Amino acid sequence: MTEKELEDQLHTDPFVAFRIHLVSGKTVDVLAPHAAWTLNQSLLVFRNPSSDTTRAEGYDVIAYPNIERLEQLPIGKRPAGKRKPA
Repeated sequence: MTEKELEDQLHTDPFVAFRIHLVSGKTVDVLAPHAAWTLNQSLLVFRNPSSDTTRAEGYDVIAYPNIERLEQLPIGKRPAGKRKPA
């Protein structure tokens, strides 16, 4: 995973929450655009940041080579399925 790919995901407008899958099998969710920041060789991800303050429960620093893939999360999206007739 590259810094550019992560920046593109973080700056998607409108923002789409995503899950980071690490090579270790661990996952980290990024639920808001202000919850993650790119660094030179790694990604800084805040755990459970509050949207109305500058507080977070903690943070993870993830080296780019340790990121296996990203998965978009369907938060706030309607599940695909049959629509009711109008």
